[in-house]
Amino acid sequence: MTPETAAESALLVGGPADGTRLRVVGRPAVVQVTYPCEPEGPTGGARVDALFVYRRDPHVESEPLRYGVDPASP
Repeated sequence: MTPETAAESALLVGGPADGTRLRVVGRPAVVQVTYPCEPEGPTGGARVDALFVYRRDPHVESEPLRYGVDPASP
């Protein structure tokens, strides 16, 4: 495996997914986490999710990589 395709351990810090561990490939700058929301009425087939963005800490060079919640998440 090349470094671009090797999976690395990562840790989510803060926000609703705090402490979640995952594997990432290629050190993505951003990871998004979604949680389903329960609509109160018909959605016409649409799914509703809450979206949270986690950004990689560029200062962490070894595993586990760290991703902190972006407080400006939509």
